[in-house]
Amino acid sequence: MTRPPLPVDLLDLDRNGHLLDTDGRTTVPDTDIAKHLERHLRLREDATDIFVFVHGWRTKPEDALTHARTLFSHVETLAAAQPHAYQGLRGFRPQYVAVRWPSRDTKLLPTDYDPVKKRTQTMSAHGHVPRVLGTILGYLNTHRDTPEPGPETLTTAYGQYLHCIGHSFGSRVLLHGILEATKRLIEGGPDTLAGDFAHSTYPWTLDSLTLFQAALPADTFASDPFTKILNPNVLNAPIAMTYSPSDTALGKLHTRKEDQVAVGYLGASAPPDHIAQITLLDTATPYSFPRGKRLINVDASKLYTAKKLFVGAHSDFYHLESAHLLLSLADSARQ
Repeated sequence: MTRPPLPVDLLDLDRNGHLLDTDGRTTVPDTDIAKHLERHLRLREDATDIFVFVHGWRTKPEDALTHARTLFSHVETLAAAQPHAYQGLRGFRPQYVAVRWPSRDTKLLPTDYDPVKKRTQTMSAHGHVPRVLGTILGYLNTHRDTPEPGPETLTTAYGQYLHCIGHSFGSRVLLHGILEATKRLIEGGPDTLAGDFAHSTYPWTLDSLTLFQAALPADTFASDPFTKILNPNVLNAPIAMTYSPSDTALGKLHTRKEDQVAVGYLGASAPPDHIAQITLLDTATPYSFPRGKRLINVDASKLYTAKKLFVGAHSDFYHLESAHLLLSLADSARQ
């Protein structure tokens, strides 16, 4: 018997970062974004964790949903296979959201690197992506049961947790959205179990952020705009960032275009005081995440080794080990 496809809520953006209606053509006015989400992104009351995935460079529209389902299917498989490995995820009932955006410009590599990079910057820095993503994150927060500390006898919190995942250029999109959400939410205090990066200025928190093979310069967190992510903001967790020297797109191509390698090639390089280093682990080995460091480089060089023409291992992260990282971060958010 064929299993039904994994349910994933899909949100589409146009070339300017506007949210599209379900017809894939009509732009949703800014004033109607919240109503659109209310109609088409119904947060389940029984969900314990909400995962938002933003895909990366050169993802065909028809592949975006497939890729999200592949990644999240690994999460489902591993959570069911070894619940003992994630003690804080008792009764784990996730809900998945995929944000789809136009991330390719031509059929040829590497001719679309510059136009897609420019589009990403325009959509994010000067367009509507920050507002849309900020509204999406705000909507999810408003409708979720915000995590709160459990009884003193417990070590975990309860409630609905919010996790974001970006790949390649999608990492830029997510970071801009987080900074925009931070700017817009400046009153109140968090009702969450305080983590290393909790701050009373912000009324809610994003509970984990994972960037797979991020298309960001290695020193990106040492200069504007992304150095602001090191300041107090809605992200109450470190940023976990995988890297692999087998990622040709972020090695040779990124170096030629940006005059330096990318985070997803050798990891973030600056500022050094904020960086910790770990290795992507096999699914049987538990993580012990560094405390007090905002940036965590995750060495995936032994697993992300594909040799696809032009891009190498750039999209070689759809593995159970990647799901183990996501689940471990979700588990860590409870502690």
